[in-house]
Amino acid sequence: MVPTENQKVVIVGGGQAAAFAIKAIGAADKVCSITLVSNEDSLPYDRPPLSKKCITGAKSFDSCLFFDDKFYRENQVELILGCRVDEIDFGNRSLNINNRRSIKYDKLLITTGSRNRTLEIEGIAPGEILQLRTIEESKTILAKVQSESSVLIIGGGFIGLELAASLSSLGKSVTVVEANSQLMGRSIPFEIASVMQSRHESAGVNIVLNSTVGRVHKEQGSYTAELEDGRSIVCGLIIAGIGVEPNVNFLEESSIALDNGIVVDEFGSTSIDGVYAAGDVANFYHPLYQRYMRLESWKHAQGHGSNTGKSLIGSSTEYSEIPWMWSDQYEYSLQLSGVTVDYTNRVQRGRSVSDGIIYFYMHGDQVIGACGISEGPKIGRDIRVAGQLAKSRLGVDIELLADPNQKLQALL
Repeated sequence: MVPTENQKVVIVGGGQAAAFAIKAIGAADKVCSITLVSNEDSLPYDRPPLSKKCITGAKSFDSCLFFDDKFYRENQVELILGCRVDEIDFGNRSLNINNRRSIKYDKLLITTGSRNRTLEIEGIAPGEILQLRTIEESKTILAKVQSESSVLIIGGGFIGLELAASLSSLGKSVTVVEANSQLMGRSIPFEIASVMQSRHESAGVNIVLNSTVGRVHKEQGSYTAELEDGRSIVCGLIIAGIGVEPNVNFLEESSIALDNGIVVDEFGSTSIDGVYAAGDVANFYHPLYQRYMRLESWKHAQGHGSNTGKSLIGSSTEYSEIPWMWSDQYEYSLQLSGVTVDYTNRVQRGRSVSDGIIYFYMHGDQVIGACGISEGPKIGRDIRVAGQLAKSRLGVDIELLADPNQKLQALL
């Protein structure tokens, strides 16, 4: 590959996609300079532990960094931390930081990720409802929960349930209120959601489905949350986990194409020449599924960031990785591979959570996705094979697929 002749690369957003884009650029091109602009004070860090091991004390916050200072020095990265980007002038290839500093670029990579959806409830100031996205928010939750015995979590998605598992393991009384009829949304089979709900309830977590919080009263340091169905919940702390949205508010008046995030092709290129986007913020075209999708997962942020970093310096390879995500709650491991929409039928493999249960999502006789749960990571190998089957587009024997005594590898 031809070096990029000392081009200046600016990366906006300091998450996982940014860190692994820098790694990919540095490994392939020692000539270009890189500037990383992040609104957080920390170097890029791993987010999954923030709702689990960092809360329980099994992992320190300092150990969450992907790379240390030395890595960024060796890759000639100028770090501008704790600063927001107010505006990008795509015509002049420059961006405005904190309304006082302008930075020029030759190539721009936007990796601003996603931000929490805000929740407004009558009777309580928005700032009193805690959320979890950043390392500072995790530290705040950990500090505040020390003096509280009861916690209300609004939202029964992955983050809310991981927090519920962590806090209940610390002896806290936890209630989860979810507006829908099952936990973890439509991407997870009802049967698996029910297994996870039972595990939470066995740990003492109170799960309330089909309900929302209509109003909150505060008195003498505690909260009383009034549910729309008439029930009341008394707690010392309220945490909201109602999902995220792409962090593109600073681009809404610009000319860049937006649609559920920044629209990019299979190489990470946006509608503007020299501008790329990767990770949670990107609504990318997936050549295998022949559709646009925006993913919020650890593996995608890393893979898409790395692939787009290579594209940015002229080593373009289409990004066609099979989506994969996981969630650890108690001793249970939940994993999902591929897509779980637009399927024609499902095939179940396994009957007990101790050995593992997987639901394969099919389009005819082709696997397009899979979701499973087990005690520990027992389903990991089969979930990986499901991803390989989805990528191969091979027709499979349904009976063999459903039989846990048969090795899935034989289907490849």
